[in-house]
Amino acid sequence: MKLDPPVNHRGIAAEDPRNAGPIDYFRPRTPTRSSIRAMLAPYYSSKSAIDLEEKVDSVLEKIARGPIRPDPPLSRSLAAVADPVYGLGTHPDIIDDMWRLDDSLPGRCRWVFWGGPALVHPQTGVVFAVGIGTFGLVMRLPADVLNAADPDWLSVAVERKPAAPFEIGEAGPEWRFVGWKAPRALWARAAYDFAGEATP
Repeated sequence: MKLDPPVNHRGIAAEDPRNAGPIDYFRPRTPTRSSIRAMLAPYYSSKSAIDLEEKVDSVLEKIARGPIRPDPPLSRSLAAVADPVYGLGTHPDIIDDMWRLDDSLPGRCRWVFWGGPALVHPQTGVVFAVGIGTFGLVMRLPADVLNAADPDWLSVAVERKPAAPFEIGEAGPEWRFVGWKAPRALWARAAYDFAGEATP
């Protein structure tokens, strides 16, 4: 895997309104009793409320004992990551696919966004693709792609039973999960061009 730092990459433009949705959506959240309970509840649906609360207590105790890794920064170069394969919280196959897409683009876009792999336009600093855990790849796509795409190739949510679906719509109306059969390289170029437009 090439780890050469991008030349003249501005990083993520926190002030650009096109980044507001994804910055908030992917921002690390401090766990609370209620958020832990909501996360665990689907897995405890056949157990008692007491069992669920005991597990919540156990998780909170583990957090209190620490050490807890500090939240990652909003933006940093891939070269600044100690382990660019297993240290990004995303399946290596997804990362490899993203970097292959990056190799097909006019400029080097691979970047680290809130600790995870992303493609960020090097001049505008607009995030246009993010890898998520084992769920897959999401892209910020222009309206012409969204309107013409086969609905089997993209979605706003992916199932993760028994938990609620993982939805990307809160990041913004242009964001979608992109299926493996989709023309990813073509869409990555469209997303790159879309991200390279002047601020509206």
